[in-house]
Amino acid sequence: MPEERRPFINWLIIVAAIAAFVFQSISIHERQAKLPDMMKEYADRPVEDVAKEFGVEEKRLREIEQAAEETSGKLKKFMPEKDVPAKFEEELVKKTILSEYFVFGKIRPFILSGWDIKGLFGYIWLHGGILHLLGNMLFLWVFGNAVCAKIGNLRYLPIYLGLGLISGITHLVFTGGNALGASGAINGVVGMYLVFFPMNDITCYFVLFLRPREFTLSSIWMILFWLVFDVWGAMKGGGQVAYFAHLGGFAGGFVLAILMLKLKIVTMERYEKSLLQVLADYRKPSVDEFKPQYEGYLGMIQKELQEQPESIATSSPAEQETIALEPEIPKEEFIRFTCPCGKRLKMPSKYAGRMGRCPKCNARVRVPDK
Repeated sequence: MPEERRPFINWLIIVAAIAAFVFQSISIHERQAKLPDMMKEYADRPVEDVAKEFGVEEKRLREIEQAAEETSGKLKKFMPEKDVPAKFEEELVKKTILSEYFVFGKIRPFILSGWDIKGLFGYIWLHGGILHLLGNMLFLWVFGNAVCAKIGNLRYLPIYLGLGLISGITHLVFTGGNALGASGAINGVVGMYLVFFPMNDITCYFVLFLRPREFTLSSIWMILFWLVFDVWGAMKGGGQVAYFAHLGGFAGGFVLAILMLKLKIVTMERYEKSLLQVLADYRKPSVDEFKPQYEGYLGMIQKELQEQPESIATSSPAEQETIALEPEIPKEEFIRFTCPCGKRLKMPSKYAGRMGRCPKCNARVRVPDK
């Protein structure tokens, strides 16, 4: 890949997200260790004073108290009421306040919870756990590298941040509540990938009977599967997942990629096909559909030649027209071959005869001639 096409900014975003998660985890663990001492310090103080000191809004305080009341009611169903501590609800409210506003104190301004600018741009750098981070970074690596290389490093960063902003606004409008994670922005990148590279294949891995397996799947089916999953989740109410943020980001990326193609900000290579080109080819009539018209037209020309032989014979070659009876069928623009390790590969025909590296076994492989 040429130097100017290497997705440096996408790599930088992945590194930045990992670094933010490390600092986030250190901050939370440090304050989590201090939580028991904080509970003792505020043990004899009224809930209202604790809420006021940490800046808890009245609406949020009511929500915390209601959740504590419900938890206490469930506990009393399984335990004798005399065994439930008298101040159980009050202590649970204080612990919730300290957990949200003390333990998460340093990162709380960057959590999406309203229309604050810090939250709208900061939440995409935070994650709810290591699995949340790794899953998002895997998708960003697979789809983001290709999109970044396609649109260029200078455009990619503001577009990524803009997609995160769109997904955050969508979440606030349709769902509300706190949110964190880069999933919305990454779904926007996936939407752009669908427009630019609908025909690309993706290699997937799974474990069966403790043995890793792999299979190759067209990217369009993988993306549509996750899109349907997000739509279904949004219809079911979302739960702990910000499905509307996912859908908002995807829609933003999808529309933006189409606009970039329409305005020729991004152009496809000779060996590539965008989603617009694929749909245009799908709408084109096949050769069989044109065949009756061609045969009828040919018969008409032949009849005219028989009726007017002299006029045709006296005309110069330059005056005679050549009629194409069948459209030209484009040649295959990819070379498909198999690495000695068994991995099926596909390369544009312009790389015929050149050396490459297999993504599976990392061995150098020669691309066959056409």
